[in-house]
Amino acid sequence: MKFLLILFFSLGMIGINSVYGYGEISTSNFQIVNSLGENIYSPVVDQQLNLQTSLQNVSQKNVDWAYVVQIIDSNGAVSDLNYATGSLVTNQTLTTALSWTPHTSGTYKIQVFVWDNLRDINPLAPMSTFTITVT
Repeated sequence: MKFLLILFFSLGMIGINSVYGYGEISTSNFQIVNSLGENIYSPVVDQQLNLQTSLQNVSQKNVDWAYVVQIIDSNGAVSDLNYATGSLVTNQTLTTALSWTPHTSGTYKIQVFVWDNLRDINPLAPMSTFTITVT
């Protein structure tokens, strides 16, 4: 399954300049929190981290979305790839999150994508990148 997601991700990056749906969802307020929603500022190995982002439908129609989070280690290897899907009605805002548990210390790059689905991979918002250090 992860192989297919990596393949879809690669194909999606080729078509990332597509204008289909781009800007239909606004992303904001990326946070790393625990299961109680409290911010985690200094993550440690084997601690469950919830990577959350607020999504807002800024279009004039209902929008289906796929929230994709890719974790890249300091060697440039994908260490985790996960997704969630849903839909938003016009002007609706929600916070979505995916969990990740780092098993080794180091610096990681977190890439966040919002696509229309996992099949067509049309971006609905710009990709966001964050860096995290796990001790």
